[in-house]
Formats: sequence, structure tokens, C-alpha cells
Amino acid sequence: MEPSTSKRDRRPIHHSPIFWIGLVMCLAAIAIYLWSDDLSWRPGQR
Repeated sequence: MEPSTSKRDRRPIHHSPIFWIGLVMCLAAIAIYLWSDDLSWRPGQR
């Protein structure tokens, strides 16, 4: 008896373009946060 194969291709997640788009957007958000002047660990101006 053979295992049933689904019609959907079971590729690893890093082969999906949605994964890479999400990764790029996440890294862009991190970069924008780090390059902004409003970092949470820096004391505020008084």
C-alpha cells in the first residue's frame, strides 16, 4: 500500500516567495527602527 500523495507540493518554507517578501519587510522594519532617533533604550530629552 502506497502513502497518499497530495496535489500540493510540500516544499520547504524558504522556497516560497511569500517567505522572502516577509523576511525583507521584517528586516526593513528593523533597519528603520534602528536608524531612527527614537530608540527605546536611549533616555529621552528633558
